[in-house]
Amino acid sequence: MGFMKASLILTVSLCLISCAPAKSSYFGEESWVGLTASGAEISFSRLEKEEIALNVYSPDCVPCWKEIPALNLLHAEIESQFPSKALYMIVDPYQIVPDITDDRPFGDVYKLAKTRMDIEVKNRKIQVPIVFMKPPFRVKEGGLITGTPETLLFVTKPMRLYYNFLGSISEQTSVDNIRKDAKFNFFRYQFGMESL
Repeated sequence: MGFMKASLILTVSLCLISCAPAKSSYFGEESWVGLTASGAEISFSRLEKEEIALNVYSPDCVPCWKEIPALNLLHAEIESQFPSKALYMIVDPYQIVPDITDDRPFGDVYKLAKTRMDIEVKNRKIQVPIVFMKPPFRVKEGGLITGTPETLLFVTKPMRLYYNFLGSISEQTSVDNIRKDAKFNFFRYQFGMESL
């Protein structure tokens, strides 16, 4: 009787393991595509990176401005020490261009958004690569991203959200103070840049 019970448990366990659903995208992020400032198209799910961080930015968001020094510091560190990771600043062109309706063609909105972000890059000294997101990506009520700043962490094979930072990663301005900021260090830990 003990042998039959053990065999049944083993059979059921193997069935459950082999029948478990595969890891997959939860929010349609596999379809997220955008254009860089140079006009190159990026499909995040096809990047040759193991993990990506997407920081959602708006020029009208004061906390977004305040976290730029921390984002620039993270970007430089990721670029130099973590080749399997990437950090991008993403914008919803339909959100950052005033008085634009959803029926306006993406190409038109991209040009207007790019002009606005060129000013932001210059004035705010943004060093993180910017991607202008194509629909269906949106910053809106009821969506995955409802406001800014927000930083989403993804694994890419398949692309799947595993952590979402709401608010600024750090609003400190000096490198020393940024490096001491608990939330900044928690981001680095979550993104596999250090252990606690």
